[in-house]
Formats: sequence, structure tokens, C-alpha cells
Amino acid sequence: MNYRRKIIGENIGFSTVIDEKFNTCSVSVRFITELSADSAAANAVAMGCLVYSNSKLKTLKEMSEQLSSLYGASVSSSSSKRGDLQILGLSASWISGRFALENEDIDGKILEIVGDCLFRPNIADGGFESEAFRINRKELLDRIDGELNDKRSYTLSQAAKIAFAGEPAENMESGTRETAQAVTPQSAYEAYHNLLRSAQIEIFFVAPAENPDVEKLFSDNFTKLGREVRQYNFRSVSPVKPEIENVSEEIDVRQCKIALTFKSDSDDMEALALLGTIYGGTPVSKLFTNVRERLSLCYYCACRYNKSKNAIIVDCGVEKNNIGKAEEEILRQLDELKQGNIADEEIQSALLALENSFLSVGDTPFSYISWYFERFCCGEIKTPSEYFEMLRGVTKDRLIKAAASLKLDSTYHMLNKETVQ
Repeated sequence: MNYRRKIIGENIGFSTVIDEKFNTCSVSVRFITELSADSAAANAVAMGCLVYSNSKLKTLKEMSEQLSSLYGASVSSSSSKRGDLQILGLSASWISGRFALENEDIDGKILEIVGDCLFRPNIADGGFESEAFRINRKELLDRIDGELNDKRSYTLSQAAKIAFAGEPAENMESGTRETAQAVTPQSAYEAYHNLLRSAQIEIFFVAPAENPDVEKLFSDNFTKLGREVRQYNFRSVSPVKPEIENVSEEIDVRQCKIALTFKSDSDDMEALALLGTIYGGTPVSKLFTNVRERLSLCYYCACRYNKSKNAIIVDCGVEKNNIGKAEEEILRQLDELKQGNIADEEIQSALLALENSFLSVGDTPFSYISWYFERFCCGEIKTPSEYFEMLRGVTKDRLIKAAASLKLDSTYHMLNKETVQ
């Protein structure tokens, strides 16, 4: 495997990962912009419209037929958030041209489609074509409405809204129902132009062999655009509240859910990452072993480390009469970490779990893209093995200091209406 990154324009990076074991090629263009309640929905709709059709393939039927004729190639869009930033993506995947049965120029045809989608979209009356816009806005509204159906996801979203109130990270990655309904074909098209002009852009190409045409496609087209140079903060540490904020919400659910957000002012990201795994990142973590298994206080209990906000969020599915006991044990297990009650076996189990996850990087082209994009956001490019060695170098003393830095900021309770007193 060979990785390299170069700058091809103002705030535009182009990365290639060449791995001979693959028989497919993948391109991912990621637009990084501030997460804003005003623009998130329009940005998400714009991304969907770009891959629905373009100036040459003007309907979804034409687009699908063309992609199918290219051995089942695909073009897709995505919208996510990372801390205070919204990440919009346009991706394509196709079989390497060397496997074409009749020597078709698959690479060239796919790159033409990607170029047309990205730089020559399907426009009518100063906005995205009405059918493409209608379907993509409806899909966005359906996703927003569907979030409540995934109670765990909704819990984490509400926890973020409380913990990061007043910061961009409080916003949903695709906006709200109200902002999504307000998007028009014209405002989505304007959002698309704003992304082209001002977003940080990171492009990834993963393939079994080099193809200079890929870089040329993007460098030629992006250099024609007037670009604004803006700086985006990939890590914005959130200050802990002066007093713990506790929020409860009544919803028609059977299983109550809670989320506790802890914030840290530590710069030791490797220690916090390993600590989070020991605390609640595996089936042998302190939270799973004690809160769920030993005391049977919950259905699940886990935590995740938010690198960009320097926070650890613990979430738990629990009966209402066990909420207090579960929270008490969650805090007690954190105190165990602060006091240095960390067995060598716990550290080794966490490292083994992390190593196993790192070993999967490279199984697919998009696993490479996800890995190197995350490392770019963290500000330090490392291979999985190099980063694992950094984690292995974390001492017990560093873990204790990382634990001591964690302060409870806020809690969110999703309660069953029938059980609320």
C-alpha cells in the first residue's frame, strides 16, 4: 500500500492510496464546512441532487442505466458531522478498467460522470431540477423524522444539543424539519456554490494502480473556480458548564435511556482514546462488566470518545427505577479509573480490541478513505500500525491523568410517559 497527499488548490487536498489487491477504484470528494442550523439542510439536499442526475444524464433512470452498463458502478452522497463541522460527500466506486471484458474505458466514463455531477449539475430556473430536488428533500425529511424511531441515536443527538449548547456541534448534521422544509431548488443550488467556493475540500482516490486523469479532473475544474481561503477548526474543545445541567424528556417508549457527557481539558488524545475503550468501549470494559453484567442495571452501557469536542459520552438503556443506581455506578467506575484501579488485563484487552479494529483498515477502499480522512482531521497522518504504537505507548499514569481531567457536564434522560412522576 502506498499513500500520499498533495495540495492541488486553495484548501484542496488530493490523496491517493494505491493497493494492488483491489479490483475496484473509489473516489470520494469531501466538503468540510461549519455546521450551521441555517445551511445544514440545504447543503445535504444539494449533495443528494448532485448524484441524482447531471447536465447530460438528466433523470435518475438515465443515470442508473449508465452506471449499470459500467459493470454496476455507483455514485452516492453523504452528510455527517464531526464536532463543529459538517462533512458533505460525493463518492463513486467502479471496477478497475483492466477487468473490462471488451476493453471499455470504464475509468474515463466514470470520471466524466463524476465531473458532470460535481461541476455541471442538472439545473433549471436558477436551481436544481425540480424532480431531483423534490425527491432529495423528501428523503432528507424522512431521515429527520426517522431519527426519533432510533431512540439511541436520538438520545445521543439530544445529549449533544445539551452539552454543546451555543456551539455549532449542538446542531443536527442535516438540519431540522423546519429548515429542511424551507429549502428551495434555488437555495440548495446556492448552498452548492457556497461549498465549491468556501469549503475545505479533501479528495481521495483508492485504486490498484495510479491514474493521473483523476487528479487532472479535479485540478483542472477547481482551478477555474474563485476560491475563498477559510480556516476550519477540526478540534474545538468544549468548556465544562459551571453547574451540571440535567434534562429529562417524556417520550412514548418502553425502555428509558440516559446519556452522560463528560468533558476534558486534556491534550492527551491518545490517553483519552484508550481510556474510553477501557471505560466503556468493549464487552469487557468497566461499564459493561459492572453496570450491565455484575449489577444488571441496564440493557446496554457504553461510551464513545468525541475527539473533536474532547468529550466522552456514556449512553445506557435502562428501566426508570434503575436510572439513579445506573448513574451512580457509571460515576463510580470513572472514579475507579481516576484512582488508578486499572488492571493490566484491562489495558491489554482494550489494546487488543483497538488493534483488531485497525486490522480491518484496508479491507475495502472506503476503509482507507475513512481512516486517512480521520487522521487528516486529527492533524497527524499515521498508518493504523503507527497509531497503534502510539496507543501502546500510553502509560498507566497518563490514563489516570486523562481520567482525572473528565468532568460531568450534563445528563439527558429519555423517560417513558407512563412512568414519569
